[in-house]
Amino acid sequence: MNQSGNIPMQSGNRKQAGRKCSRGFTIVELIMVIGILGVLMGIVTTAAASSIRQARDNKAKALCTVVQQGLATYYAQKGEWPVPTDNLSGDPNNENIHTFEASDVKRMIYELVKEAHDGNPMMDISMLFVSDKSGEENDKNYGMDFMDAIHGTKKNPAKMSASQMNFGYAETNHGYFRRFKITYSIPTDEMKVSQQ
Repeated sequence: MNQSGNIPMQSGNRKQAGRKCSRGFTIVELIMVIGILGVLMGIVTTAAASSIRQARDNKAKALCTVVQQGLATYYAQKGEWPVPTDNLSGDPNNENIHTFEASDVKRMIYELVKEAHDGNPMMDISMLFVSDKSGEENDKNYGMDFMDAIHGTKKNPAKMSASQMNFGYAETNHGYFRRFKITYSIPTDEMKVSQQ
């Protein structure tokens, strides 16, 4: 006993009434918990990546449809396509189909944007995805939504004019900017917009 009349406690491990006091997890338990967490993280990451790829693909298809409908509306209102289609030659693999170059694709969609700016919207231009890069197959550049490009963002305050823009979509796997592929059917006088 000490001066206050209390019995001093001994430090260290003690057994009380046949029970052993535990002080923490064993290394095996910690490794198992870390392993389980790793498996769960892998499942969640894979599911999220798959959902992101699917969303990009759905948006790209929707953008192609919107642009194709915009081109059809332009043709219905003006009686001609945004670029001349007289004297077009077919592709080497299919003489009835002409695939437009990047500059023609840019000019066609720019005409739709110009019409919307002039008060004659032929499509919802706010849906467009744009970049100041060409969007060729091997490019590794990211684009942005049309409205962000026009108004700027906190992260990128620089504004882009419509004449600087290339129009396209975010490719499925990495989200890199890709320009639209527009083909013209010579015998049927129809345009088709698709992904590269």
